[in-house]
Amino acid sequence: MKPYIGIVIFELEAGPMVAQPSFFREDFYIVYADTQEEAYERVERIAKDQEIPKDPDSDDSQAVTVRYIVDVTRTLYDNIHEDCDLYSRHFASLADYKRFEMKLGGLDPLTGTPHPEP
Repeated sequence: MKPYIGIVIFELEAGPMVAQPSFFREDFYIVYADTQEEAYERVERIAKDQEIPKDPDSDDSQAVTVRYIVDVTRTLYDNIHEDCDLYSRHFASLADYKRFEMKLGGLDPLTGTPHPEP
């Protein structure tokens, strides 16, 4: 079996006192599989197991829902039991990345306020 990395985006329904009605979470998974298809199925199963449906009988209930499985691919190296680079992702706009990344000056999903850039 070979190591694969999976990236999944979840939507977390926020409570009524939060600035935004929902915010999002990006999770990274390591799974071991013999094929790309098997790896995708494993990531999908793990992610779906983390979903939480909204309880219609509770005002405080907050749903957690899988929105996207962004990627499932082999890790860059087979031996991930030592220090190594697991995954590389490319993007076209640093400004767009910074706008969503809270640690680079983007909005805090819980308060709706920007964080200072490092």
